Amino acid sequence: MAEDFTSLLIAVGILLIPVILALPLRFWWTYRVGNEPEHVRYRRWVRQVLDAGEPLSVRRQELDHLARGLPIDSSRQGRIEMDVLHPLKLPHFMLLPVLILSPLVGLIGAIIFVLLFPLILAAEWLLIDRGILAKVVNIVMRVMHWGIIGIHRLDTGVRDEDAMVEHMHRLPTTAFLGLFCYLIVSYMPLPTWVGITFTVVLFLILTSIIVIVKAASHGELVFADTSQRRMQPMERLVDDILAPVVGLGLLFLLSRQLFLTQIGASNSIFSDPIWFAGIVLIVLYSAAAVAIMVEISFFAGLRSERVRMVFQNQIVDSHDPILYAFTREHDRMELNPLRSLKEHLLTNGESIGKTESFNFEDMLRTPSTLQEGEDAIPPAKPDLKGF
Repeated sequence: MAEDFTSLLIAVGILLIPVILALPLRFWWTYRVGNEPEHVRYRRWVRQVLDAGEPLSVRRQELDHLARGLPIDSSRQGRIEMDVLHPLKLPHFMLLPVLILSPLVGLIGAIIFVLLFPLILAAEWLLIDRGILAKVVNIVMRVMHWGIIGIHRLDTGVRDEDAMVEHMHRLPTTAFLGLFCYLIVSYMPLPTWVGITFTVVLFLILTSIIVIVKAASHGELVFADTSQRRMQPMERLVDDILAPVVGLGLLFLLSRQLFLTQIGASNSIFSDPIWFAGIVLIVLYSAAAVAIMVEISFFAGLRSERVRMVFQNQIVDSHDPILYAFTREHDRMELNPLRSLKEHLLTNGESIGKTESFNFEDMLRTPSTLQEGEDAIPPAKPDLKGF
């Protein structure tokens, strides 16, 4: 009994390794972004702009002036702004140790990715080129009685945008999905190799679909549920559905498997809790390696942009949504129409939030109301006794 309890404690300690390794990385990122008083002040200003519903491009000159006055260099500006837009939390840093672990994890991830990439291309052809995803959106809108509009994105005009932050922000979805698939399949009465094969196939299919959906929905499209007085950004829909299911599911499945190994009710090859915990880490980091390769090969290239543009043009052709600016001033919220989303896509959003600077040369070129040769005289002093 004492040996079983010791094995359970060791297994729990192994499962906590990602959390322990993530803490120094989390502190390092906080230091790199900046935690000095001037950094906190600039973060507060960025947050105020975003809370007002204004894109950073609208307040770009003002933010740059404030940063120079603190002073904050442009690279740190970009890190602070990206950290406000895409905050990195402990689960994100739990996946980074895959970069410094055994090459075995990278080898497993590379093999799975070689099988995954053709499936991503197949999913792109089915969902995007064949228009299946747009048809699914139409069905969802009809069943849920939703409308679709565009809300101007707030992350336009980020100073020295650090794409690494955005890529890291997407990693947990793929990585924890792989572990979730493994734990689900491990409860099925399947032989070992059949279970491993089924896990890989399930992970590949779900990941290929999710990658295309997230790439296609990364834009201005928003579901409008007027009856419930709410708006649901399309790009957040996948995470809002998967996050609670996968998160709570992982906690339940891990706890249940450890309990079964403790009471001796598990008859699989992972009946030993220490062995089970080690396999869990291998699966998690292998899935994280696959997620990193997906970000490098798909999202960092032009393929994701092509998927987004084709899908949004399909939605525009079907519904012709209007692009709105959703702003807030104190407690007053306004949804102001800007233009059609089709026009926004054609111009690549360049004319929104673009203000012309008015300098001294422009003032000199401005026509004057004085005639040539006429002297400017000061205005007459008002007669205060007449009031």
